[in-house]
Amino acid sequence: MNHEKIKQIEKKVLIAEVFLVAGIFIYLFFSTAPNQVYPLSGMTILEPDFVFEIENGEQVLISIDEEFTNPVVLGEGSDITLPPGLYFWKVKSKFRESEIKNFTIQGHVGLDIKTREENYELQNTGNVDLNVTRKKSGLTSEIILDVGEFKEVEKDDSYYGGSQK
Repeated sequence: MNHEKIKQIEKKVLIAEVFLVAGIFIYLFFSTAPNQVYPLSGMTILEPDFVFEIENGEQVLISIDEEFTNPVVLGEGSDITLPPGLYFWKVKSKFRESEIKNFTIQGHVGLDIKTREENYELQNTGNVDLNVTRKKSGLTSEIILDVGEFKEVEKDDSYYGGSQK
């Protein structure tokens, strides 16, 4: 083989190596991008104690607006209870951020009545403030319970019902 053909072959091999290396870097760049797995975009969540699932990220950013003007930043092991509403979220790694997705936490009413020895314990187990209606002998009264709040009431033949405040 002559010297010129060897140089052409070396040049083609060098070009192939450049394309191979560039392809590997492009693949690594896109395959290591932060990604949201759960909740899915547009999803409505019924339970407020769900877990964010992410890939290739270090932080979850949550906001009530799409511009993330005042985001809540969650790291690994963080715990948060979000009130009902629409939220936007993205995942952040050291150098990149994922796309913005949204989810909705649906409000639900929950009233737990526990019987104690001398009284009842009413507890708001939902994720919205609760208006508890007490009916006894034709009379109606109301008790307001914030999320997670409980109140002891007299043990009698009253009927209790809950609705969103």
